[in-house]
Amino acid sequence: VTAAALVRIDVSPADLSLAKGTTRQLAATGAYTDGSTQDITKQATWNVSDPSVASVSNAAATNGLATALAVGSATVSATLGTVSGTATLGVTAAVLAAIVVDPHDAATAVGVTRQFVASGVYSDSTVQDLTAQVTWASSDKKVASVSNAADSRGLATPARAGSTVISATLGGVRGSTTLTVSNASLVSITV
Repeated sequence: VTAAALVRIDVSPADLSLAKGTTRQLAATGAYTDGSTQDITKQATWNVSDPSVASVSNAAATNGLATALAVGSATVSATLGTVSGTATLGVTAAVLAAIVVDPHDAATAVGVTRQFVASGVYSDSTVQDLTAQVTWASSDKKVASVSNAADSRGLATPARAGSTVISATLGGVRGSTTLTVSNASLVSITV
């Protein structure tokens, strides 16, 4: 009687979709002749059919960690000895991960407008100006309102002293900053 032999490797998830720039941990489970199964993620050697689409780590601390590199599809394989298992990996376009609203913690005075800018940070770490695409809002319109008009998106108009949260939202992703409004102050005297 010899030790149980590896007969099959199952890679999970078997059909995976990732947005460009994101990562996902894959797992390899080995099935043996005695009916037992074992996690062999760290023992298996990982490969990708198209390295330009994705990579999978073979480093000791991150075995099986898939990284989406470019839009497309590839086959991921885990091999131990002469036995291999595969999974399908599809990479989609980068998705919006966060919105940054600038200027951060802005201040202005009654009667002095303030322009805000929204920058979208995507899953592949690229940044895009979304000022004209987001929906702007003010948490306290009595303090300041913010425009969604085509020619003035993100322009805040103060009404009275106080503070309000200025937010920018797109597709369920929201970013915000605080606007503090002070009373109007004397800026010049004309004689």
